[in-house]
Amino acid sequence: MNPLTPSDGASGFPGAPWAFRRAIARGEELKIPTWGMGDAIIALLGAIGLSLIVGLVLMSQNIDPENGWGLLIAFSSPWIALAGWPIVAATLKGNGPKLDFGLTAPRTHLRLGFVAGLASLLTASLIAVVVTRFTGPISSSAGDIGLNQTGIVLVLFVLMAMFAAPIVEEIAFRGLLYGALAKAHINEYLVVFITAVVFALFHFEPKRFFILLVIGLILGELRRRTGSTSAAIVAHIVNNAPAAVFILVSALKT
Repeated sequence: MNPLTPSDGASGFPGAPWAFRRAIARGEELKIPTWGMGDAIIALLGAIGLSLIVGLVLMSQNIDPENGWGLLIAFSSPWIALAGWPIVAATLKGNGPKLDFGLTAPRTHLRLGFVAGLASLLTASLIAVVVTRFTGPISSSAGDIGLNQTGIVLVLFVLMAMFAAPIVEEIAFRGLLYGALAKAHINEYLVVFITAVVFALFHFEPKRFFILLVIGLILGELRRRTGSTSAAIVAHIVNNAPAAVFILVSALKT
């Protein structure tokens, strides 16, 4: 891998310019990452494959993948590929996920992430009203499943949906995939759009496609403006929090 120098500027590290400049200022020796679209495809297809395999294994053992501990296993197992492979790729082929994906960020970026999360909630709610008129009532498959859980499984599922899922998904979509497209010199606005479309499709919920697309566009634009996956993680957590809390409160009432 070729070394990066201060003369390269942010353009030498298109995925996370703020993290790049900060590392250069500290005198760190950086390299141009060699991970790319192949790694993004491995992460996404690997997550889908793991989900199918784990689901089949659980059912073969008479364990319900949509209830109890089987749900927690089925819900989290795809993350091994979705976040695990990006971390491995950045570690072996780059400067590590913290730097390559912009997982380090100033407080201003994190505050902007909080505001963007509120904006995504409002915008998604408005889109949901419009979509409902054409498709009828819309529900989240994860939300429906969560409402059937009790006890420690319910609490863990809610925590995973609120915090873990946003971290994993942002590492995959606004981290690895966004960075791979940026490294391929694709127009930055097209990168935002592509990552949003893939993000929406990846959830396999046709009725919620446009809702997820809008959320993905806001998260992608936040990533473009800040160069920070951490900001997108904060926004994603804020976006997921109300639904997660609703699941917890509703399930506890029943």
